Amino acid sequence: MNKILALLNCLFILFALAGCDKQNQRTSNQSQLTDQNQEKVFPEVMVGVWEAEVSRYSKWGIKFEPDGSILKIIHSLAGPVKLEEGGTHANSETEDAYYVFVMGPCEANYMSSTGILKVKIVVDHFMMKLPQGELEGRIEDYFEGPISEDGTTWKVNWLNYGWLEGSDPPDPNIIEANPIPLVFTKLDIK
Repeated sequence: MNKILALLNCLFILFALAGCDKQNQRTSNQSQLTDQNQEKVFPEVMVGVWEAEVSRYSKWGIKFEPDGSILKIIHSLAGPVKLEEGGTHANSETEDAYYVFVMGPCEANYMSSTGILKVKIVVDHFMMKLPQGELEGRIEDYFEGPISEDGTTWKVNWLNYGWLEGSDPPDPNIIEANPIPLVFTKLDIK
């Protein structure tokens, strides 16, 4: 129960900072993923699982496939939630709490001329039922930053846009003026 309350607190803080809305709006940030100079070749050093700690309760994990596709992630929203294509659901230890997350399209674009990797993660829909009530909405997360020369870290600026049913839309100007710095490290998984 304490873990659920801690996760709920993280979620409320996240949405309080990002702003929320029940609309399926698109942000101006989507166009940042396209670059006319981008190459379709994904860097081999990025293939595998990368992780970044957001807080002691929450982390990000992204698994990059050899072609740059992203089929599995660990989302920091209700920290941590394992997502993959087809959606994720789980029940808590108590009967009155559960969650459902539906992963949307994700993409990674690498610009070899700059060494910058841009990633877009979409949660098309989430619903969390907790003893205190239900939360429902959608999320878009953007990560952009250079891959280290030795291929062991990826330093990014993270932009999080969250729409929560019954709340105001996120303010892109505030979000884009306050990116969250994160450092992803490659996990050695055999």
